[in-house]
Amino acid sequence: MIVCKQCGHHNEDNDTFCGSCGKFLEWSGERVVVAEPEPKPVVAPETEPEPAHLGLIDRVKHAVGLEEATAQPAAPAGIDGASEGTPAPATAAPPPAAAAPPPLIMRSVPLTSVTPPAPLPASVATAPAPEPVLAGVAAAPIAAGQADEPMSRRPSSIAPAAARPRATPRTMETPTRRHPGDLICGQCGEGNDPIRHFCRRCGNALDEALAVQLPWYRRLVNRLFGVRTRQAGWRPQRVGPPNVLGGVWRIVRLAIGAIIVVALLAFLLVPSFHNAVVDRASKAFTSLRIALRPNYDPVHPTAATATSAVGGHLPALAMDGFSNTYWAARASDRAPVLVLRFSGPVDIAAIGFRSGASGTAPADAFTSQPRPRTVHLVFSNGYTSDLSLIDQDATQPTQFTKLPDGKARQVTFVEIHVQSMYAPVGAPVSSVAISEVEFETKD
Repeated sequence: MIVCKQCGHHNEDNDTFCGSCGKFLEWSGERVVVAEPEPKPVVAPETEPEPAHLGLIDRVKHAVGLEEATAQPAAPAGIDGASEGTPAPATAAPPPAAAAPPPLIMRSVPLTSVTPPAPLPASVATAPAPEPVLAGVAAAPIAAGQADEPMSRRPSSIAPAAARPRATPRTMETPTRRHPGDLICGQCGEGNDPIRHFCRRCGNALDEALAVQLPWYRRLVNRLFGVRTRQAGWRPQRVGPPNVLGGVWRIVRLAIGAIIVVALLAFLLVPSFHNAVVDRASKAFTSLRIALRPNYDPVHPTAATATSAVGGHLPALAMDGFSNTYWAARASDRAPVLVLRFSGPVDIAAIGFRSGASGTAPADAFTSQPRPRTVHLVFSNGYTSDLSLIDQDATQPTQFTKLPDGKARQVTFVEIHVQSMYAPVGAPVSSVAISEVEFETKD
């Protein structure tokens, strides 16, 4: 552990910069070694004495019998029970024998023993050691007055020092750690603990550092199937009956996972199931898109009839797509009805009206003819609706009215019953005038 002297922050042994103040730890850090308790003295087990080891020479002497004991000495007088006063019996003295040679005794000397060198005689004087001389440098002559000075004060020649090689540029190594939650240094890419303020390698500030984050699929797998880490000392504490719901939920999750795997394999390997899934998904996506962000396309009728019509203003002019033509009912027709037919069943989502007369003749002025105010719509599928129309010129954009979803489906014709009108200026020549009726379908 390295302790920063500037702020007192504890850093790891392999950190280069302080994690709190960013100081260079080789200058402002102090390595602290945690003292370990002294181990207890180990008691050496008692060992039995080893038997004496006989050397080669001892074994040879023992084999040839050279280590026999010497002759026993003569016993002193008076030991055999004879008193001092009792004279010994007179016996003939044996002739003197020649003296026996002393027994030969051999001793072994270790090979490692060396005879100490003999001391030198006092008359031999020890020569003083020569002074050290640097290689390639001539020895400086010693003056007469310098002979008594110590060696440390005598001037000497100094050899030139060798040039120190320049330090090679330090190459940045690859990051050593990348753990989830670590802060990535933007300068060297090293991973740092989330509590650090400066990079552990280069000392760069970690204010804008990005945190390492696992991909979403790995987080999901770890959440579903990963092993939960517990704190030290954790023990399961069960209160009450066993958690049956937890086991059931675990079985349900496994069953759902198995169903998903089987469905995925069937989608990839069974063509009929693949097509059915694609069609169902396409319809569901289209329905959702239509409900959230629909597209409206125009749909045109193919035929038109009415209860009455003024000459030159037939019912077909209400669906021709031109704004300067119109359908006009006779003045005697108090309940005019316009019927528009389609070529096939359609789903109508909106309907729009352009009311009143339109044209260049004075009789075709907008205010000269009555305009529909309220109409009653009857669709071929039985759906009915009442609409209130805005009294605006036919040259203005058509105002569409949205119909409820799914009400006007599979429609083949629409009946438009005019119930009330806006009054004209002057004497009218018709009971009502409609310039254009438009329909839209949702896609």
